[in-house]
Amino acid sequence: MLEKIISALLEEKDRVAHETMQQPGDGSLFEYGRRVGHYAGLDRALAIIEESLSNEEGEEHDQRRRVAKRWRDY
Repeated sequence: MLEKIISALLEEKDRVAHETMQQPGDGSLFEYGRRVGHYAGLDRALAIIEESLSNEEGEEHDQRRRVAKRWRDY
């Protein structure tokens, strides 16, 4: 389940980045800030998952960290 969530966040992050590069918007600072904020929010969500995993202990912790490491290497 966690792997699906991470994968979906990474895909959305890529989509937002590509969309922004292809269609930069109307050129206003507001639109730029909105797009940057969307991207940063996705990045923060991934960081929260990583932080949560680093606080767990035991075998489950090790398995989830491997999953989280995969998205960092992505």
